Amino acid sequence: MGVAVEVKTIAPPRLHLVFAGLGLAFLLIFSWVLFHEGTAEWRTTQARFRRLETTVKNPHQLAQSVSVAGLRQIWLPDLGRVDRCGTCHLGIDDPAFTGAPRPFAAHPGTWLSTHPTDRFGCTACHDGQGQATDYANAAHQPQPFVSRPMRPLETIEANCGACHRALDPPDAPRLAEGRRLIIEWGCFSCHDIPGFEGLTFRGPALDSIGYKVRPGWLSVWLGDPKSYLPQSRMGKFRLSPDEIANLQGFLLSQRAQAPLDNTGVDWKKADTANGRALFGELRCVSCHAVNGRGGTMGPELTRIGDKVRRPWLFSYLKDPHRVQPDTPMLRYRLTDDQLRDLTAFLYEEYSSAGAGPEPTPATYQDARLLAAGHAVFERRGCASCHQLAGTKDTGRIGPSLAGIADRDPDELPYGSNIVRHTTDNYIFLKVLLPDTLGQPSSMPTYGFTPADAAKIALALASIRKTDLPASYVLRRPAPVPYRPGGKFGELVTRYRCLSCHSVGGFGGDLSTVPLDRIGSQLQHDYVAKYLLNPGAVRVSVEARMPVFHMLPEEATSIADYFSTVFLDDSIEQYDTNFTAAETRRGEELYGQLGCEACHQLGTKGGYVGPELSASGARLKAGWIAAWLSTPQRYKPDTLQPDYGLSSTDVRALTAYLSSLGRRDAAKARGGDAR
Repeated sequence: MGVAVEVKTIAPPRLHLVFAGLGLAFLLIFSWVLFHEGTAEWRTTQARFRRLETTVKNPHQLAQSVSVAGLRQIWLPDLGRVDRCGTCHLGIDDPAFTGAPRPFAAHPGTWLSTHPTDRFGCTACHDGQGQATDYANAAHQPQPFVSRPMRPLETIEANCGACHRALDPPDAPRLAEGRRLIIEWGCFSCHDIPGFEGLTFRGPALDSIGYKVRPGWLSVWLGDPKSYLPQSRMGKFRLSPDEIANLQGFLLSQRAQAPLDNTGVDWKKADTANGRALFGELRCVSCHAVNGRGGTMGPELTRIGDKVRRPWLFSYLKDPHRVQPDTPMLRYRLTDDQLRDLTAFLYEEYSSAGAGPEPTPATYQDARLLAAGHAVFERRGCASCHQLAGTKDTGRIGPSLAGIADRDPDELPYGSNIVRHTTDNYIFLKVLLPDTLGQPSSMPTYGFTPADAAKIALALASIRKTDLPASYVLRRPAPVPYRPGGKFGELVTRYRCLSCHSVGGFGGDLSTVPLDRIGSQLQHDYVAKYLLNPGAVRVSVEARMPVFHMLPEEATSIADYFSTVFLDDSIEQYDTNFTAAETRRGEELYGQLGCEACHQLGTKGGYVGPELSASGARLKAGWIAAWLSTPQRYKPDTLQPDYGLSSTDVRALTAYLSSLGRRDAAKARGGDAR
């Protein structure tokens, strides 16, 4: 029978030492972690805040304050963000900390009232690493391997554009200006840019350019457009001499439509003095610049005689819509003699001494030259901006810019430019100096100023790769194109009314007067008379409306349409049976309210608002009353004060203003002013 024997195993002393060392190491590590956590930057920051709080708040406010302790976190699953910024930025929503030192200062402005932190967090607007709880790791400053550090104030509006998709976003002037520049320079013609869908940018059609331009001008223009016109929106494509020669020959061969016949014009009888007078009467400088001064809707005219041929210019002035159907230029009703005088004035006044006699149009028959020029035309993407029949539609020649703001900055070329490698800096350099990034680029050099390039780069930096939830995106619907029909539509097309005026938000913005309610504002007879001889309503504003040489029946037709269609139903028919007492009371109010400080009557008064001497013959009484009651409703940015007038005082002022000019207008019609 066996006997069980108990054997005791004793660990060797060395193992005891190992276990003791591990325990001591664990104790040290735990103690260090405990000490480090107890002295963490966010804890010391909160302690500083508690001390500061006692100096900016009274005892009652301190008693009402929420205790500050522990991590503060905002979780926004819709945005995929976790922000702990509030752990240190403790006074961000407390007015008591206005003017306090960072990071305890209250947020400037009223942004948190429209962008509450529980909906937007902090990094949605400011970028940075929201989960970090110390200054460095939160990426308040750029650091390696962090693609989106906190944005400086100079570019923070780029993040506004992530939500605000309108082309003129509110309270973001640099972003709005950048988007305006993108439209003005037609960047979307070559690039697919989210937010700019449906917009078109068109240079002049080239189908008949062979009849239009001088060969010498064209070669200079293709080499460097800004050498002819510093304000040119066409970039420098850095073409080789062979490319310029080939493209010049190809373009000059385009003669789809010959100019209108002008063989009967006796140029020797041209009266340039009359042409000069017509140039002023037609108010050409409202749309065209001369020597850098004037409008920008049409091309610069300073050296037009160096550029175009005289027969083409005569033909174009006679019927601009024939060659350029989409041109914003109106079709004046001028005689051939007037057209001759105007053409002669432009051709002789605005040309350099070295322009020389006009060469005879050449005939290009070299098939290889034309083929090579056609290839350059397509390779350089000329069709993106210019219409030319028979050329292949290659689509947008440039890459899509969707998600450009989220490109990895370490994968982008910067060439020899000494800049911090960020996506914003790359976009800025690409816009400003596309040929300096160390890679061949077909993008032309536009000659932007650094300030304009920065604004465009800021607008592009708002275009992210991943779209936001629909509830965060604010869009403004594009205005519905307004295409009137009938006789009125023909006149709108001929005189290009929508190049300057808008209807329902569609049209031009040269004029600050939309036509939507013009029939409720202006008297029918005034409109008809004004269209025949337009002038300035504001004494301080130069007249810009051209003298159309319109037929009287055309002016009447437009006035009829305005008076029956362009009406505001909220402006009711007004009782114009004013008493003499109401008119006298209105005159007293006019003086008491100081209206003459801004408005002129006769030769007295200010120059800020419109001239009122003929307001009764110009404006409808209902509109005067509506405007006096709530001017900001009709024009939010108007300088006209809202005096909070009673209905009685509104009626009295309306009676007085309606009486001004009525007697003279009645005499002109041969009627009674009563």
